[in-house]
Amino acid sequence: MNVLVVSDLHDSLGALSKLKEAVVGDNYDVVISLGDFTSPFTLIELLKIVPRVVGVFGNNDGDVDLLKSVVPRLTEQPLEESLEGWSSLLLHGFKSPQLTEKIVRSLCASGYYDLILYGHTHKFKVDSFESCLALNPGTLSGYLASVRSYGALTLTGSEAVARVIDLDTGLELVRASLRK
Repeated sequence: MNVLVVSDLHDSLGALSKLKEAVVGDNYDVVISLGDFTSPFTLIELLKIVPRVVGVFGNNDGDVDLLKSVVPRLTEQPLEESLEGWSSLLLHGFKSPQLTEKIVRSLCASGYYDLILYGHTHKFKVDSFESCLALNPGTLSGYLASVRSYGALTLTGSEAVARVIDLDTGLELVRASLRK
């Protein structure tokens, strides 16, 4: 299973256009959106890249009912999801970036989840713990960050590989994997 992971789009149609160019032909099965897409027109453009979108709302998303009418698989955070047999938790984030990081580390330490996918901090990060992989794709919009980035997750029954890719250069910024 190939999963495209995005967060913090903040209505950046330019970033979505660039993403569409960057991933053409990559055959993603689903897009996981980790919040702060902001408006329905952003989701409509995201659906043109990969027609299956699952995700959670962020702290800057507008009319929730209207957004859900575009993508019914959007919900308040957190969202538990099984991805190719991997127990996953999707969330945007909570209050400060520091608190979000503490919560993610605690969730990984709990042993309840194999994968934690989160956003909110606008800083890309991949952490591999003993039995958990945490992926923050950073901000696709580039707002409040030095780089525009997105995540790519490759899942098989026995291995999860998480990568963060620079939207503008196509270079892999960080990678980690986890085996069952």
